Amino acid sequence: MGTWQVVSNTPLEREPSGASSVPLKWAHDAVTGEPRYIHDSEVVGRHCSCVCPACQLPLTAVMAGQPLHAHPTAHFRHPAGSQKDSCALVAARLAATSLLADNGYIDLPRRTLSRTAIGFSGHSYEVWVEQPAERRAIRHTRLLDRATAELTLDDGRTLLVDLSGQLESSGASDGQAIVTISLSDPSLAMLSPKEIRSRLRILPDIRWCAHWDDHALAAKGDTEASQAACAALDNWSADDEADFRVHLMSDIAPETVQQLRRETLLHREVKRILASEQRIATPSLEVTVTREPPEEFSGDWESDSLRMVWLTAPRTLELDDVQLERRLGRIVPDVVGHLGGRQIYTEGVTGTWISGDFEEEVEDIYSLGWPLTLLVEVTVTHGIDDEKLRRIIDINLPTLEIDLSRLGGRITQNDLRDLVVNQTIGKRWVHHPIFPIKARTLDAELDKHPVTLGYHERLIELRRPRWLAKPVAYWVQRYREAITAFHDANVLIRRTQRQHQGHSPKPRLLGTECDAWKQLTEAAEAMAAHGMPGAADPVMLDESGLVARLLSIQRNMGVGYDVRSGYQVLDAIMQSGNDNKRWDTLYAIAVKAYALEANFTASQARKYEDWRDTLISKVAANDQAYLRPSTYDAVLSVLFPEMAERIKKGYGRLAPTSEEHQSPSPIVVGTSHHY
Repeated sequence: MGTWQVVSNTPLEREPSGASSVPLKWAHDAVTGEPRYIHDSEVVGRHCSCVCPACQLPLTAVMAGQPLHAHPTAHFRHPAGSQKDSCALVAARLAATSLLADNGYIDLPRRTLSRTAIGFSGHSYEVWVEQPAERRAIRHTRLLDRATAELTLDDGRTLLVDLSGQLESSGASDGQAIVTISLSDPSLAMLSPKEIRSRLRILPDIRWCAHWDDHALAAKGDTEASQAACAALDNWSADDEADFRVHLMSDIAPETVQQLRRETLLHREVKRILASEQRIATPSLEVTVTREPPEEFSGDWESDSLRMVWLTAPRTLELDDVQLERRLGRIVPDVVGHLGGRQIYTEGVTGTWISGDFEEEVEDIYSLGWPLTLLVEVTVTHGIDDEKLRRIIDINLPTLEIDLSRLGGRITQNDLRDLVVNQTIGKRWVHHPIFPIKARTLDAELDKHPVTLGYHERLIELRRPRWLAKPVAYWVQRYREAITAFHDANVLIRRTQRQHQGHSPKPRLLGTECDAWKQLTEAAEAMAAHGMPGAADPVMLDESGLVARLLSIQRNMGVGYDVRSGYQVLDAIMQSGNDNKRWDTLYAIAVKAYALEANFTASQARKYEDWRDTLISKVAANDQAYLRPSTYDAVLSVLFPEMAERIKKGYGRLAPTSEEHQSPSPIVVGTSHHY
């Protein structure tokens, strides 16, 4: 056992109540500094002098060697009148630690540390690291002060033992290990060695204040906490941070930078997942078109609303190339995936509801193809704004959004992988080229629905008096002006779109909501009320429809075409496919009626003559592809009165057939001299 000496002093502790009345049975050998028990042979035989381990005053042994006496009991006595502050407490610690040293070992508890990493989201990731418990042999002991002992262990390391049980961990370590143990019961000072050994078997809990390996444990904990944040996709490596800062603008606010870190991290992770798995689950495609009763019918109890919904099944897309943030046109999608040349077709079903009641469901009879590029937008904080949506629509590629903000903003790597690869939750189609196609199809279907037709008939009856109050010539003039304004405006818009540069939004084509279109359709309805239907049909109104082409020939300039002459429009007509030949006789009549040939060059005249000869031979052969129905002859005769006489003579027109004749053969009326 080592020599016990108090080599430094600490502030006096307040003794527990009653401590001064505890008989003092332990002392220091005044010469050797070793602990002395009142019944030790050296004390009984008066072979040593003893001093108080706390106040260093000489002590007198009373009734030494008489362990059976209880009242009074054997003890060490201080000089009369001496101040005995903390003497019993220090003696108790001396007794306990001396017997602890006699045991020859100490059981050290496991050392645990808590370490925390803060993620990009501000969330804390706490981990616990530990050094396992161990039993170490004690080589040497000494009491440094009233509350601290120093143990030298068998491996040469030193361990400071705080005996008050009150020392707290400082959080900082200089490599010196410190434990604290509560040995502050003054009654220990009156126990025998045997009794103390028995008490030490149930030694109070030892707590670490500092450990030799705290620095290594802290580093390990920091690494594991950072890994926990990374696993939650809320932190990244030092290399990732360095790469991020290279591309970071200097004038961004710190809170924005933190958001950008998390967004960039998730974008990279989604790309990595897609590149690794080469597939992604996508939700169903859905297009909804509604038709509400006209305003004139408000309050009408018979008014029904229509809704048609086209829906496909969810599907998993196979990818073979994934790129991160590659510019496409005026946008930089988060992820660009390529479908690897595998043509994808989509089929769905269309359901119809009348005022919320299901009417019918119809399966598609044809498939629609996909482009071979998929855009993926990952939303973390801010969604897709109107400007970005316009740019996505302009580029017209399938665009899928994965909205992680709706999932609470935190997700693990495994959860994200499952979400991207296998799930459709949190995903939506921002845009798909099929959407406008199906919307037009559904709109056309709603136009033919009995409810819509009923509304149309009622509207005509309501508006007919106003339409008939003006002569047909008024509506014809409005129609020609409106269709010219509509198509000419879109020609200019397309020209601007082709010349567009920079990141400002491209101008958008006029649609059915513009004033010119509304004037056009109203004029068409008014003409129908005057007995000339058909002016509102697509074959008449389209940019390459009958009216735009005939106006171009009449005016010798493009209407709906970005060209300067009527011949250029005629050239496009002459090059059209066989499925668009039925109206060619009307164009030939217009060339004759408006003397367009006078503006032809010699080569243009020859080309036109060859085309005209082919047309004549096809009509003569009753080739049905070149024969037109009489559907629009009446309205075209009013719109283009110079053509009326030739149209009336019926060259190239199918003759009416009786309803009883189920498969009529085409009958040509008129001769080629009419154009």
